[in-house]
Amino acid sequence: MQRILYLIQKEFRQILRERTYLGLIFAMPFLQMVVLGFAITMDVKNVPLTIVDYDNSRYSRRLADDFSSSESFNYIGLSRSEKQAKRLIDEGKARVAVVVPLYFERDLRRGAKPQILVLMDGVDGNSAGVALAYVNQIVLRLQKEWLRDAGVDPRRLAQIRLVEMEPRMRYNPSLESVDNIVPGIIAVLLMVITSFLTGMSIVREKEIGTLEQLMVTPIRKKELIIGKVIPLAIVGFLMFNVSILGAGIIFKLWIKGNLFTLYFMSVLFMFTTLGLGIFASSIAKTQQQAMFIAWFFMIFSILLSGFFIPIENMPPFIQLITYANPVRYFMVVVREIYLKGTPFILLWKEAAAMGIFGLIMLIAASMGLHKRLS
Repeated sequence: MQRILYLIQKEFRQILRERTYLGLIFAMPFLQMVVLGFAITMDVKNVPLTIVDYDNSRYSRRLADDFSSSESFNYIGLSRSEKQAKRLIDEGKARVAVVVPLYFERDLRRGAKPQILVLMDGVDGNSAGVALAYVNQIVLRLQKEWLRDAGVDPRRLAQIRLVEMEPRMRYNPSLESVDNIVPGIIAVLLMVITSFLTGMSIVREKEIGTLEQLMVTPIRKKELIIGKVIPLAIVGFLMFNVSILGAGIIFKLWIKGNLFTLYFMSVLFMFTTLGLGIFASSIAKTQQQAMFIAWFFMIFSILLSGFFIPIENMPPFIQLITYANPVRYFMVVVREIYLKGTPFILLWKEAAAMGIFGLIMLIAASMGLHKRLS
């Protein structure tokens, strides 16, 4: 035990001696939180939109006014014809074109059903679907106003409005994607930094020759690994808290659940990330190789964690693969505790999965490093 404490003191002295580590601990989480938090968004805003107004009536002009005042669209002006609107979409200058037919106002006043053509750039299917929903929402709202202004019989108006929905969003009433993205960024930062630091720290000892010097001392290999991992786990825990503080200060997003439950879950998750770092260091000869190996595994873990794409949207066989991804469980835990305040009793399955994966990863990586050091 005494030898492990000496090793921990040595590691902390080395970390505090390196200004790069101090920058990683305090500055990097804030910087990454700002850049990623504002850059990664699922909100569909400022979609370039043009209108072809063949009717040129009061109602059609009202339609253009509503689109131009909406934050969801960037109204780039009228197009003279449908052909010109298609050319704007082909050139990438517009992504949506609304074509108002001739006699639009007349048919609306008569109670007919004039059809509005919507041309869309469907390269990004998700954004196109959301933008189409925004178009339908604006047109539906205006249609109700126009029918009232036209003096349509209230009983007939009631028949036209077959269904009225009153949506009430829980946990994220404003539907801001940042509330979903930022907790995911915290999980990704914890994984990336702890894995990189662990792998690079052990390989750096190999490069400068101090690892061989430690091996000729009475220190056991198990004590050496513990003495190297514990300081880096503490550094990762500090960066985790810096990320939590950054999310609150920058995005006004504070934890709704129990902080100590989140701490406990993060410790279980760090078993896996530290194990990944040890594994990378066991097969790498240089720090660059260790970073590449760690990143190779991390990129798949992040993509299959539900951070960018909901797991439910993935093909069934990919969904089965995600069950072997520890990041999947921690991503759920962070978002549940942050946004819903979910108690531990409802997250015990994720905790058990992370604990099992972390223990297996840490033991397997340590055995590989034992063989490398022998």
